[in-house]
Amino acid sequence: MTVIIDEQRVARLLQDLVRIPSVNPGFEGGVPEREMADYVEAFLTRLGLKAERREVRPDRPNVIGILPGIADDAPALLLEAHMDTVQTANMTIDPFGAEIRGGKLYGRGACDTKASLAAMLAAMEWFVENGVKPPVPVHLAATVDEEVNYLGVLDVLEAGHDYAAAIVGEPTGLQTVVAHKGVVRCEIETVGVSAHSSKPEEGINAISGMMKVVAHIEGAMQARLRHAAHPFVGPPTFAVTQIQGGVAPNTIPERCVIRIDRRTIPGEDSEQVWREIRAEMDRLAAEDGGLNVIVHPPFVLDYAMDTSPDSEIVRLVASAAAGKIGEVRPLGVPYGTDASKLARAGIPSVVFGPGSIEQAHTKDEWVELKQVVLAAEIIAQTMLEFGK
Repeated sequence: MTVIIDEQRVARLLQDLVRIPSVNPGFEGGVPEREMADYVEAFLTRLGLKAERREVRPDRPNVIGILPGIADDAPALLLEAHMDTVQTANMTIDPFGAEIRGGKLYGRGACDTKASLAAMLAAMEWFVENGVKPPVPVHLAATVDEEVNYLGVLDVLEAGHDYAAAIVGEPTGLQTVVAHKGVVRCEIETVGVSAHSSKPEEGINAISGMMKVVAHIEGAMQARLRHAAHPFVGPPTFAVTQIQGGVAPNTIPERCVIRIDRRTIPGEDSEQVWREIRAEMDRLAAEDGGLNVIVHPPFVLDYAMDTSPDSEIVRLVASAAAGKIGEVRPLGVPYGTDASKLARAGIPSVVFGPGSIEQAHTKDEWVELKQVVLAAEIIAQTMLEFGK
């Protein structure tokens, strides 16, 4: 059976989604995802599908739409895409205009990842309007909070459904992403003793101490990471991304804080990585009697993903995509997605969707509509084949 989905229909659907502001509340100007959830729920209800609404946080609900399958008691195929976006500051276009020019649709979230959500909704709609049942049930989860704390996908796991595999929507250029990095983000603090800057010898300069910490991170610690590499995602990385210290130009600072971003690779345990960072700082302080270092608990901790390219879901998505665009190969990416939480729960997951990560979060974010249509057709074709 060949799946053909109308481009104008997909364009209208994506325009509707982009015109709904859903900047994650963790960012400046953010709003809860409630209006997006309302739209998705109404869309699914109009199709006659059950729509399960779950309040993850006040005014921040997930919506799970359920398409029955031929074997309706079989574990379901999960389609998951997040509804939240990053901030709109410094954008050079109307972030919610959803303007179409030259076959591209512009707006915040157009690429990351409302295009994937639109493709999944269009695929569900095709099955209902054509009276076709997939071999197994298909659940579409529109989730909150991917851009900050992953609360939405964690709630999907708590909902208690049985999933055989998952397609997680992100801009992959219609390629199959089977591996990505995890991340540990925490604060490292150096503590000194304040003094008047005219008598610096009476104090202990926390900024000077932090210089030793940063030098150690960017020297010995980064060098060790270069010797470990994963075939799809490369080596782990360690970066200092923020720094704050001092209270006045005439006061020796008693406190300095950095934020670090440590990207983990498949095979590394993110919690263990944080413990290793803390142990490394303890050793550094012990070697330097005047250094007082505190490694605070992570404020973001996520895991790497590594799905076998031979798994059924990867093979089916790749085969369907190859039929549309030619060569498709398994890829790894350095960023994180909701997929790692699903994979960690034992659900084989592939990251797949229209658009390029190069356009995500940009000042003029856009996606090619043709890719969104192809993504919808590829997802629908996979739904037809999965679980046969």
